[in-house]
Amino acid sequence: MNIFEYKRQGGKLIGISFNYTKGVFSNVKIYGDFFVFPVEEIDNLEESIDGKSLTELSRIIEDFFSSGIRIYGITAADLKESFKRAINEK
Repeated sequence: MNIFEYKRQGGKLIGISFNYTKGVFSNVKIYGDFFVFPVEEIDNLEESIDGKSLTELSRIIEDFFSSGIRIYGITAADLKESFKRAINEK
């Protein structure tokens, strides 16, 4: 299990934990100093990332942030950067 925390300058903390085997994510958990309404949508995002590659993850995150769900404290770019850095640090 990889655990990674990222905070861009002036931004909120994003924590992620996941397994990354053969270029595929599993057991994804996303947490931090941000808010998502409705709250259960973060669970849906985690589930949608399971079984996907880093390339697919980028599209999933963009779709999530453009879906009308209210997200406060982070951007799609912040979340994508968290995953990219976590993979590079692995």
